[in-house]
Amino acid sequence: MLKTPLALVSLTLLLPAAARAAQDATNATMSAAASKPEGKNMVWNGAFDAEHLRPWSVMFDAPRYGSAAVTSGELCFKLAEPSRHGVDVVLRQRPIALAKAHHYQIRFKTHATAPTKVRARLSKISAPYTEMWGATVDADATAKTYAGTYDGIADDDSIELAIELGGPLTGKVPLTVCLDDVELNDPEFEAPVAQARPASAVRVNQVGYLPGFAKIATVATKTATPVDWQLVDKSGKVRASGKTRPFGEDKSSGEQVQQIDFSSFNAAGKGYKLKVGQGPEKAESLPFDVGHDVYKRLKHDALAFFYLQRSGVPIKMPYAGSKAYERPAGHVGDKSVPCSKEAKCDYSLDVSGGWYDAGDHGKYLVNGGFSVWALQNEYEVLQKFGSTAGDFGDGKLNIPEGKNSRPDILDEARFGLEALMGMQVPAGKPMAGMAHQKMHGEKWSAIPTAPDKDDIKRFLRPVSTAATLNLAASAAQAARLWKTLDPAFSAKALKAAETAYAAALQNPKVNAEPKVEGGGIYGDGDTADEFYWAATELYITTGKENYKTDLAKSRFHAPKAGVETAAGELGWDHVAPAAKMSLVAVPSGLGDAGVAAVRAQLIAAADRFVGTIAKRGYRVPMASDVTYIWGSNGAVMSAAVVLGTAYNLTHDAKYANAVIDCMDYLLGRNPLAFSYVSGYGTHALRNPHHRVWAHQKDAKLPEAPPGSVSGGPNSTLQDPYIRKLGMSGCPPETCYVDNVESYSTNEVAINWNATLAWMAAFLDDIGHKK
Repeated sequence: MLKTPLALVSLTLLLPAAARAAQDATNATMSAAASKPEGKNMVWNGAFDAEHLRPWSVMFDAPRYGSAAVTSGELCFKLAEPSRHGVDVVLRQRPIALAKAHHYQIRFKTHATAPTKVRARLSKISAPYTEMWGATVDADATAKTYAGTYDGIADDDSIELAIELGGPLTGKVPLTVCLDDVELNDPEFEAPVAQARPASAVRVNQVGYLPGFAKIATVATKTATPVDWQLVDKSGKVRASGKTRPFGEDKSSGEQVQQIDFSSFNAAGKGYKLKVGQGPEKAESLPFDVGHDVYKRLKHDALAFFYLQRSGVPIKMPYAGSKAYERPAGHVGDKSVPCSKEAKCDYSLDVSGGWYDAGDHGKYLVNGGFSVWALQNEYEVLQKFGSTAGDFGDGKLNIPEGKNSRPDILDEARFGLEALMGMQVPAGKPMAGMAHQKMHGEKWSAIPTAPDKDDIKRFLRPVSTAATLNLAASAAQAARLWKTLDPAFSAKALKAAETAYAAALQNPKVNAEPKVEGGGIYGDGDTADEFYWAATELYITTGKENYKTDLAKSRFHAPKAGVETAAGELGWDHVAPAAKMSLVAVPSGLGDAGVAAVRAQLIAAADRFVGTIAKRGYRVPMASDVTYIWGSNGAVMSAAVVLGTAYNLTHDAKYANAVIDCMDYLLGRNPLAFSYVSGYGTHALRNPHHRVWAHQKDAKLPEAPPGSVSGGPNSTLQDPYIRKLGMSGCPPETCYVDNVESYSTNEVAINWNATLAWMAAFLDDIGHKK
């Protein structure tokens, strides 16, 4: 129960005149006659009895208008001064999903110290802020429960329930108005299942820690002073002890936290636990190991994900890992995919094979190209800086290409790349050499849908400059890796790369098409970094002066400002760091001074991440502590790739420890005490948004295979399922649910698993050097 006044938030946005629904529901009535709930309540914390006000938000246009606080189980507004508009004082919960033809009941209890009016409404939360329903009631000293009804006219998951008290509604001030038992009832509402509460206040990497490197846990506690901790082995024997390190408020988690640093403990073992405090504050972590091999299995499982995502071939044992993941070949018709009408072309292409991008069945060149690069870079980096590249050699990854005398990790990357090469516009056709942005079905398939049962028509989507440059970069990189392993494929890849680059120069501003049904966008409004990346990979591979000239003149090569961003923000739409990582891993004609300058940029970017990690209670390199976007785990992993590169260049342990911080967060040192990697940790990902690994939808189907990583917390709550959970205002690291329906927090994707594989391989490599 809240005892202190709520923070006041300025509201400068005024609602325009409400649009009328088919029936005039904005002047509805609510009755104070006796009523009962009609259906299940869709709003959360309507009784205001949680420890916090979330997901409600209270807004005053100016602090002088008053304040609000939860008192005796009611939310009471103390109105001190008259305001001009009803929305100058407002309570709202958003987003809420309404459905067409559903019958809704709106109920709430109110009373006031003097006569006043209260207005409830259902409105869209984006322009033009259309009001769907509204009703005004009278409040006085007698507590009354009002009830009204609304019939949904459309499916819409961007609605808010708001209660206004300001402007002409307000009676004489000063005045106190109290609200309680707010309900939006729907007989057809299916309540979603929320994420389980954390099992322990002591959050650790539930897999384990490497000897000789950082070992840090985070403790959620309201205690401000240091408390005692103990590290015990599985027999209960105390192996180390100390005092926690107070951190304070952590906005990302909404918690007060302290940290435990047990880095000096290096004895290998299994089943360790951390114990903290005494009495009511006593807490114990989930178990974990300490050892040099804690990532040895993960680095292979993270790559096994790609075999299971293969299109056009049967997924079978022994390569599937378990018979549960066997399935017939999917989308064999991809051998001849026609152009969509928007693509404005008259041919069909063989884009068979390759990987399904994520939980859907589409193939997207920008994300595919980045993923191919990450796997190939993992191999190049281990060859240059590591000692375990042989762990990805022939016969090491349990894929059909084993025993072909070529490194398995390159075989897997090639399987993805060949399908992308098939998306290039043929010679003699308009836009020859350009690459189609993507290919997918004309509508979304249902969950679950096995790939071989997906009969939705598939089409090539229009070309784009970004896709073309992704092909140029990843194929150029492949050309040098396959030069001696398979000269014919190397030549084919290089021809595709050079042809694509030349076509992009001729068509430098062809953007990805807007959103269409059946596939994601992967839009990118700035392709300067793609030009830089493609020119760099082509120069490293060919040594040609025209590519060197192009990379040297790019604003991303030697930026006078924003070095940390240009060299650090790695992702499918931020690929300049990929160019720089290739330059420091592979010999080129850039010269010692040129490579040293790139090296310094990468280290500067890593230093920024190290600085950010120290400012976060759960030690993650996230720039914002108030907003996490779709794929936040991907941002953590991409930062880890930059940090690992900095360690390879400097051997400074602070960078390796920062990679460990990132992995610790993924594997359980987070406010949910949850491992986002399936099969790793006591409480781990099981139900990703995926059309085959959909056990939640069909008990005959499997859960996620081990080594799959989900996109993670997303404070913008971009799918209907998580919106039904009433998580508006959630601290960003908690905005997540392990459910197959939550595509905005729990989808899997090839780019995320590619960076996870890079991280795991890096950590296993350095772990074996200690």
